[in-house]
Amino acid sequence: MKKQTRAGSSWLQTARLTLVTLSSNHIGALNALDADPAVMHYITDGAPRPPGHNEAAVPRIVHYAREHPGLGLWPTYLTETGEFMGWFILKHLLDTGEVEVGFRIKKKFWNQGFSTEAGRALIHHGFETLGLERIIAIVRPDNLASQAVIIKIGLAFEDKRVFHGMQCLYFGLDRSDFQRS
Repeated sequence: MKKQTRAGSSWLQTARLTLVTLSSNHIGALNALDADPAVMHYITDGAPRPPGHNEAAVPRIVHYAREHPGLGLWPTYLTETGEFMGWFILKHLLDTGEVEVGFRIKKKFWNQGFSTEAGRALIHHGFETLGLERIIAIVRPDNLASQAVIIKIGLAFEDKRVFHGMQCLYFGLDRSDFQRS
């Protein structure tokens, strides 16, 4: 994983992916991603986000990232082609204040190891660069593919909890367990 600075914006680069700093320039790509019923299946039961959702959310997330350096949402592109493929997050959960890793990618990029690749880079960034003590992930019980990614990036199932009004599986990884792996 390389961490680089370009034009004042921090971004992470893996072998195949480039994670860039979020800006209003990404709203169109985020809207297209959130309009795919397959992508939204485990988030909104397949319904697209309402009009204006990302237009309102992006400025809040940009502000959050400024207030919490090293955390945020990163639009992600294939390094080789420059094609937008989704996003990855490392942010505080509103419910608990814990730092969550998460992702949403286009269906055409599923099952190719991209989520595992970027997820591992963000876990490394969280522990090694930011000095976090713990990173968690939440996922719906029926989302087996995301559960598999979460386990591959090193998090372990710990509990069932309610987040955002939904029953979720709760996974966690402590710094000490990351350092041993």
